[in-house]
Amino acid sequence: MSNVLFLCPTHRDRREIEVLGLHHRHRIYFHDYASLILEELVANEPPTDVDLADPHDELRRILARYRGSRINGVVSTDDYPGSSLAAIVAAEFGLPGVSPAINLRCQHKYYSRLDQERLVPQAVPAFHRCEEGLPSPRSLTYPVFVKPVKSFFSVGANPVASEAELFRFREKSDLGAAFFDPFAKLLKTYAGLDLGAHSIVEDLLQGVQVTVEGYVHNGNVCVIGVVDSVMFPGTLSFQRFEYPSSLSPTVQDRMANVAKTVMAGIGFNQGLFNIEMMYNPAGDSIHIIEINPRMASQFADLYEKVDGTNTYEVLFDIALGKTPMMRRRQGRYPFAASCVMRAFENAHVVRVPDAHEIAQVQRTHPDVRVEILATPGRRLSQEMQDGSSYRYGILSIAGRNRDEALATFEQCRANLRFVLEGVDEQPDPPFLRAAGA
Repeated sequence: MSNVLFLCPTHRDRREIEVLGLHHRHRIYFHDYASLILEELVANEPPTDVDLADPHDELRRILARYRGSRINGVVSTDDYPGSSLAAIVAAEFGLPGVSPAINLRCQHKYYSRLDQERLVPQAVPAFHRCEEGLPSPRSLTYPVFVKPVKSFFSVGANPVASEAELFRFREKSDLGAAFFDPFAKLLKTYAGLDLGAHSIVEDLLQGVQVTVEGYVHNGNVCVIGVVDSVMFPGTLSFQRFEYPSSLSPTVQDRMANVAKTVMAGIGFNQGLFNIEMMYNPAGDSIHIIEINPRMASQFADLYEKVDGTNTYEVLFDIALGKTPMMRRRQGRYPFAASCVMRAFENAHVVRVPDAHEIAQVQRTHPDVRVEILATPGRRLSQEMQDGSSYRYGILSIAGRNRDEALATFEQCRANLRFVLEGVDEQPDPPFLRAAGA
């Protein structure tokens, strides 16, 4: 039985570990630090009192606590600070893991763009740092996109139509010292880089957005799959994620080649990654949106449903120095989706589905995963949101095709009772069933 240190675990992590029985095969040590606090700091209504330990102090505590536990692998699915801490601790223990400097450089949107521009210039939009107090770059052609150099869930990211809007939204993309400081300290210590400007601006990308996920083991870059991102019409809010992608095999192969070139070129190794990309059919062009040096945990069971392999298995294998065994199209379903229950008005949460309702849904549809993201007694805006809408739940479903899967989603959703004061119980726009919706 291997000893695995799991840093900054989420409810989803614990659920998938139990569903897969990983806790029967491994002795898992869970250790949390700051991830929930950092998420709350970028909520629409952030807390006023924050007690956040210095990341270097926390690392010393982790190393002291687990050095004698004969840890065989270190993992995390958490974006910030989990994946960075896992890379650092793995390096300290001499275990497989991504280089801390490469992990941190990937997470910094400007430094990552510099690497991408060097390796795959055709897949990188024009970009600039938004230096405080300086005018915007004159080479910009509006509309453009401004985003923080480090964020969660696209918080602070906005399209802007003019220079005046750029200055206004640049302030919005500054998420504050309390949020940036832990990242800045780790970036300086382990990558030798200064945080610099808090935001960047780049050409606005348009087209079909996807996520290309993969891993690198012993220098071999493998692509796991391509997942389509479906937005609510006229918004930047995710409606659902679909697997397999509806893009042509040729386009997916080109995306895979971009991913392999850039990840090999930066020296990424012994870890999972996901790269958000945009395909523009009008220009037949592919561009990188951003690189995330971690697995996309929301997609883990989608691969299981379609391919027969859950990426938590891949995560543990790589951390333990094993070659992952990724199956293809050997799952129970041809199609899977992760559907977001979302409101477009803020609301007070009166009630969320109870354990009996969730159990009933899972008895009827055993492969459905249910996540509740709202908390009774709190406003939706007090949870981490994208700044323009409010998630309150996620359902991962599957079927013979999109129509069957979305019908299952509607059935499950109808049996999960949310009461949101100030909006209807079912506030989402109808899910569009047309191909590509």
